[in-house]
Amino acid sequence: MTLHKGLWYNYIMISSDLNEFRVEAHEFLLGQQKPLPTPAIARRLFGARRHEMPETQVVVRALLADDHRFVETHDHCWTVLGSPLLDKALSEATFSVVDLETTGSVIGVDEIIEIGLIQVRGGKIVDRFESLVWTDRPIPPWVARLTGISNEDLEGAPTFSDLAENMVGLLDGNVFVAHDIRFDLPFLRWEFARRGIGRPAVTGMCTLQLSRQFWPDLVSRSLGDLAKYFGIDHDNPHRAADDATATAGVLLEVLKESKQLGLLDLGDLFRVEEIIAARSADGDSLASRAAES
Repeated sequence: MTLHKGLWYNYIMISSDLNEFRVEAHEFLLGQQKPLPTPAIARRLFGARRHEMPETQVVVRALLADDHRFVETHDHCWTVLGSPLLDKALSEATFSVVDLETTGSVIGVDEIIEIGLIQVRGGKIVDRFESLVWTDRPIPPWVARLTGISNEDLEGAPTFSDLAENMVGLLDGNVFVAHDIRFDLPFLRWEFARRGIGRPAVTGMCTLQLSRQFWPDLVSRSLGDLAKYFGIDHDNPHRAADDATATAGVLLEVLKESKQLGLLDLGDLFRVEEIIAARSADGDSLASRAAES
């Protein structure tokens, strides 16, 4: 059957095979070792010729978002409840907390000039990594003022290629955490991709998003303000190691709060709003019944 692109969305949405698509997507994701982006799932369900069509990707997002078994990670990838990824206990998961300083914000043009990485496991910081990164791209004056890093400071620093293997080892199979993951993770993925290095299998988590869910009444959720709120040392903002350490501090607060709420695994952490809302509704129901009795 040949369908005009404008009709493809309507055809899929009225198809009697919607449940079959969900079943196939569930089985596919259950066997993956990392969450997958929407186009990868669209390719699996609808084939290579249609997977990049905007209509097809809208269909996939609608199919998955309407089913509680599917979980969207903070970097907009998908996995499923019951997968080994999400069944991992929070006390046993390894979180790789990352901050990058770059020459600017344009992926494919700007480059990384500093990396900070803190590993957290069992509610403790267990490893640290930091490095300046060589680039021959001129550091703009505004970046130099913000970070205090100049091109002269990068003389003798390793290139990203020099650091790539070590970075893969620190990230692969772990939960990738950043404060506003929309910036740091895409930058790293680009750096790996343009060198032909397979990107590490990570589950994306964002402390900015978690702070909205756990502490909705806070006026500001900037990293600096969160650090101040929780009493976390943050003496050198806009330096990768210090920002990564502060982000790790926010993550540790999230894990403490999670324990108090009885959240047990990564799947719970990605569904925290749903869990809190359900408990609140149960509490309201109990209070209502108690008032009536």
